[in-house]
Amino acid sequence: MKRIGTALAAILMIGSGLVSASAATLRVGIQDDPDALDPALSGTYTGRFVFAALCDKLVDISPDLKIVPQLAEAWDWAADGKSVTFTLRKNVTFHDGTAFDAAAVKFNIERMKTMPDSKRKAELAPIVSVEALAADKVKFNLSEPFVPLLANLSDRAGMMVSPKAATEKAGDFAAAPVCAGPYQFVERKSRDLIRLKKYPGYWNAGTVGYDEVVYYYVPDSTVRLSRVRAGDLELAERVAPTDLKTVRDDPNLTLHSGQGLAVSHLMFNVGAGAKADTPLGKNAALRQAFELAIDRNVINRVAFNGEFLADNQMIPPSSPFYDSAHKAPTRDVAKAKALIAAAGMTRVPVELSYENSAGDARVAQIIQSMAAEAGFDVKLLPMETTTAIERYLNGNFEAYIGNWSGRADPDPTLVAFFSCAGSQNVNKYCNKDLDAILTQARGEADEAKRKALYAKATDTYLTALSSIPLYHPNWFFAARKSVGGIVMVPDGLLRLVGVKPAN
Repeated sequence: MKRIGTALAAILMIGSGLVSASAATLRVGIQDDPDALDPALSGTYTGRFVFAALCDKLVDISPDLKIVPQLAEAWDWAADGKSVTFTLRKNVTFHDGTAFDAAAVKFNIERMKTMPDSKRKAELAPIVSVEALAADKVKFNLSEPFVPLLANLSDRAGMMVSPKAATEKAGDFAAAPVCAGPYQFVERKSRDLIRLKKYPGYWNAGTVGYDEVVYYYVPDSTVRLSRVRAGDLELAERVAPTDLKTVRDDPNLTLHSGQGLAVSHLMFNVGAGAKADTPLGKNAALRQAFELAIDRNVINRVAFNGEFLADNQMIPPSSPFYDSAHKAPTRDVAKAKALIAAAGMTRVPVELSYENSAGDARVAQIIQSMAAEAGFDVKLLPMETTTAIERYLNGNFEAYIGNWSGRADPDPTLVAFFSCAGSQNVNKYCNKDLDAILTQARGEADEAKRKALYAKATDTYLTALSSIPLYHPNWFFAARKSVGGIVMVPDGLLRLVGVKPAN
């Protein structure tokens, strides 16, 4: 079982070309204030968005979801799939000037596996040891074959931080992170901005086109766009579909769009404390009734001008592991009412929590209206983002509109939400048979056999409906025409290698 990444190095410089340094600042509007700026601790999409400039990874993904080199130039799997050896890029340094080498990789993996609050433990769990074979050779020994490993290493689990800084700063590392990306940390003002500057010692410095990048926290998507139109920002991420015509009609702007890996889904608390003690929390038939009461296409059309993809699965159709046999059911209010009656009820109360963003608020209101026709009394509970995420992580909700940015491989999504010990299994759904299927899929190198296992997994979670997937967002960025070199990748992260002022 061999896989080697060598000639793919050119793909890494997606759309880059050599660009000259510019005394320009790239100002970017982001929707959420990121959490801890430590790859081991981070749990937010906007954290990953900033890390794309700050922290290089062992490997990355290309626009067509292929694994491509970054800090590792090549990799070689053992025949039994129980170890992989990486050849590391030479002459790479961290932002504090210390060397990136095999010892640094070993430190990072062990740090993420052992830190008490690390969110990367599950992603790296099959790694039992790391061997520094030479300065540029490092071997990961696995407890079992683990096919999704490279996909996991293309995200925060593969981000490398300075061992020196992480050791000396310990618990304060996230306040001033030191990585090996194109930009280095300068300052952070809570709920305001994060400022990075170009790292002159970056291994690929010729492709870095701005001297500075500043991420501004602007929670309202329309306000973000207005600031780009006014020239106060150069770029805004996650433009609302309702504002896309404005972008398309503005001669000073360019719309950058692409199909994503993300999914928005309605989660039900089925086992996390007192909030699970509800009719929907205890009865899968009532959750089925709730699904039949809503129309995903209406949600997409009314809330998002039809710009997203209505769907009933956690994995998007762009994935080779998507199960086309499981079609989204059409709305059937009469059948929903019959299921409610069979449960001995006429009206079913449910409290729906969500982040008070424009998109989630519209979705919640549409769901409330449609569900009421079938017999569900939906009470809406909008919350500020930080509060909503805190309650979500603590399982403090009856129903919650969750937004997941997705991953290149199905494993990090399905294991996170549906395995009994999943990092995002905050609603405490647990099915040992599903756990066994997901574990088997992790070790199956044959793609056809792996796809069949994920079809079984899909059938299981769509029967239990601890979560009801609603739609897959597409990514929309608005940028001034003065910004060149932007390439959209399905994970929705802004990669700044190759991004430069347009001439």
